[in-house]
Amino acid sequence: MFILVIYDISSNEMRQDLANYLKTKGFTRIQRSAFIGKPLPSVLRDVSRTLSKFIESNSDVIHLIPLLDYSIKHIIVYGKPLTEITSDKRLLVIE
Repeated sequence: MFILVIYDISSNEMRQDLANYLKTKGFTRIQRSAFIGKPLPSVLRDVSRTLSKFIESNSDVIHLIPLLDYSIKHIIVYGKPLTEITSDKRLLVIE
């Protein structure tokens, strides 16, 4: 299963820390405040436990959205994405 992480964090420093953290966990940026990945269950548990540490104000929010492979295969993108996402069974391929 793919995991989409989208967020709206008011602090520039905290937003950058979150982006760096997601990259270390194997997620790939697909938009400025959106990452996607196919983490192992243990990594997903770790990420789920850690995300709340990036929330500092009442207006900050992070969404962790599970996506089935079907959803990835049927993505429609308008404009030029930061990265291309395709699904190859269990592997996330960034072209």
